[in-house]
Amino acid sequence: MKYQQISENRKGINMKLLKKLFTAMFSLTLVIGTGTRVNAQTTPDAPEDTPETFTITINKDASDKEAHTYGAYQIFTGDLADGDSGNKILSNIDWGTGVTKATLITELKKIEAFKDLADDASAAAVAKAIGDANLTADSAGAQQLAEAIGKAVTDPTNSVTITADAKTGKITGLPAGYYLVKDTAAVTGEGASTRYILQVVDNVTVTEKADVPSVEKKVKEKNDSEAAAEGTNPTDWQDGADYDIGDYVPFKITGKTAGRADEYYKYHVTFIDDQSEGLDAPEQFKITVLGKELTLANEAEATATVTVEKIKITASIVAAGADFQIKVAFENTDNEGKTEGFVKLGDAVKSQDIVVEYTSKLNESAVIGTPGNPNEVNMKFSNNPNLTDDSEEGETPKDKVVVFTYEIKALKVEPDGSAIDQTAYDALSDTEKANYVKVGDKWQKTKPLATAGFTLFKKVDASNLTDEQKSGVKSEYEKATKKGDVVKDGSDYYIAVKDEIKGTDTFEFEGTDAGAYKLVETTVPSGYNKAEDITITVAATYDTKVDNPKLKTLTVTPEEAGFTVTTTIEGDDQHITTDGIISGKILNEKGSVLPSTGGIGTTIFYVLGGLLIFGAGIVLVARRKASE
Repeated sequence: MKYQQISENRKGINMKLLKKLFTAMFSLTLVIGTGTRVNAQTTPDAPEDTPETFTITINKDASDKEAHTYGAYQIFTGDLADGDSGNKILSNIDWGTGVTKATLITELKKIEAFKDLADDASAAAVAKAIGDANLTADSAGAQQLAEAIGKAVTDPTNSVTITADAKTGKITGLPAGYYLVKDTAAVTGEGASTRYILQVVDNVTVTEKADVPSVEKKVKEKNDSEAAAEGTNPTDWQDGADYDIGDYVPFKITGKTAGRADEYYKYHVTFIDDQSEGLDAPEQFKITVLGKELTLANEAEATATVTVEKIKITASIVAAGADFQIKVAFENTDNEGKTEGFVKLGDAVKSQDIVVEYTSKLNESAVIGTPGNPNEVNMKFSNNPNLTDDSEEGETPKDKVVVFTYEIKALKVEPDGSAIDQTAYDALSDTEKANYVKVGDKWQKTKPLATAGFTLFKKVDASNLTDEQKSGVKSEYEKATKKGDVVKDGSDYYIAVKDEIKGTDTFEFEGTDAGAYKLVETTVPSGYNKAEDITITVAATYDTKVDNPKLKTLTVTPEEAGFTVTTTIEGDDQHITTDGIISGKILNEKGSVLPSTGGIGTTIFYVLGGLLIFGAGIVLVARRKASE
């Protein structure tokens, strides 16, 4: 595509060829949306004594979330007329009102194709040089041309502001001429500055070529009680999970570069991660970009660098800690040491995934039940391809995952009075019922007992144990009362969730996830029978593919174990709004003893009995001797 030749005597510019070149090359490009098409439209004839004006209509892409003010800067002025074959001709070319000609010529002469322009070249001469360059759409030379013109513009002829929620805007009242359209100010948020439009004015409609980089965060769920299985345990990456306090939770951030990142001289993204207090700071990060892996310590000013096909990639810690920031920057090594004539990044960097993986430990500050422990990320990104640096930035919305954890709570009690039947129990108030526990088909009134010790064990599949854990396996629960101790019970393995709890009547095991559990009385009060082991299974469901994951169900089985969950369900999405506590009672009963009055009568009976036995022995011995 090229311009028709433009002679010094101003024969005119072929309108059709101009439009083919510039609307393809310099279409409006925001970092949000896709696609640009320019259509010429017929304008009603204006009165002879009134100069005809034209309108550029800009349609926003549906994904454009930011307001923009676009200005139309007149580069050349001229007369618009019909040419051969129905095309338009811009003739009598002169300098427009929106450009400084000396600056434009200076900037153009920095480009090889225009280095021979005279310092005092006329508008027609400059237009001819542009046409003679035979620039093709989206070539490096074409982009350099647009940027050179962009540096020379002054004030727009007219402008339009398109609000964030508007779909279209019109720049009106434009005299015939050749215009550059661009953002008049830096764009922030979910947007980017326009890639310059160069347009011979006619009534035209432009639809944004929009393209926003994206970011998402994911987490994996793992059930220790079940065998490891690829794709299901742990799960694929999703938006919700539940874990035990002390577990290391795997997270993944995926940022995608802009689809037009190739048009930048420098480009970067910065991940801004915001963890809840229930998650510790990760120790390090694995970053995968352009097929290469980088390891980055979570330390202030840490960096890691790799070069892939002349693209230098630098990952660096902008902020270290639990709430960290990681910047990944791209530069073309051909630009090292240059002060001008920079080379753009090229296709290698456009629409590329940047993946950051790490683990964070779920700690004692974790929230039990709802709303869980969120982990959010958003991403800043380069958003002005017209600059030789990457100083202007846009910013994506936040993406969130949530890690849930629960509590198993047991109250140790002993009998307090006689048992009652179901009918009598049903007649009690809720407050009174709280003091009873079911034993067989009766309800036993109880009172707290604070002298026992309990340890909660979680069933763990052997595939989820480390070699070190397997080597230290114990054979008795009573000898495995420290957090992390492993017991082998038949073919099953159990791991202590927490150190044994003693000296209280309430045993709270905070920070448990879904799975199979066994509650064992590992210290039995003197004079009491050991309580039976209680085996329960905790199950939960939560959102895994939504922007704001919530806990949906929490259950415990079997019913006869006597443990329950009290939940409140609210909202259109029917989520749990309660604290995620599984609670129950454990009844301890005293052991059986032989009856004893403890009085003097018994003592005399024992003594006399002993004397009778002793006397019988003497008589027996005397008789044997007499017979001899």
